[in-house]
Amino acid sequence: MGVSEKMKGNTNAEKWTLEEANDFCNKVLEVLETNKKIRTLGGACLKAGGYEQLINYLEDKFNTVFVSIKKSREIVKERLIEQGLDGDANPTMAIFILKNNHNMTDKQQTDVTTNGKDVNTSPIINFIDTDIEEETE
Repeated sequence: MGVSEKMKGNTNAEKWTLEEANDFCNKVLEVLETNKKIRTLGGACLKAGGYEQLINYLEDKFNTVFVSIKKSREIVKERLIEQGLDGDANPTMAIFILKNNHNMTDKQQTDVTTNGKDVNTSPIINFIDTDIEEETE
């Protein structure tokens, strides 16, 4: 039996219980609600005594999405949008964070119609009569 096979069932080193994980996630939410300058989930996690990847670990470990973290993500997203628009946050950085951390994108639409009608895609063919004699003076 290999070392990894022996350790598969070993849960002695596990630090987090569901209750402790829930407490940490609630603390992250509390930090965000009390400090309006924090604009990232990672920043809130650091102030709560953890780090952002810990959230992913806990959600995977307990196979759940914590309600407090779901709310925290929404707070961060809305805060970036509002503060970016108001000028309280650097708009360029707000856009960068929203695109990279909140799956937001720029939307570009091109209307390929003419006055709301579909573009005519049939080719235009002009026939030239080559048998016409040219008049000379």
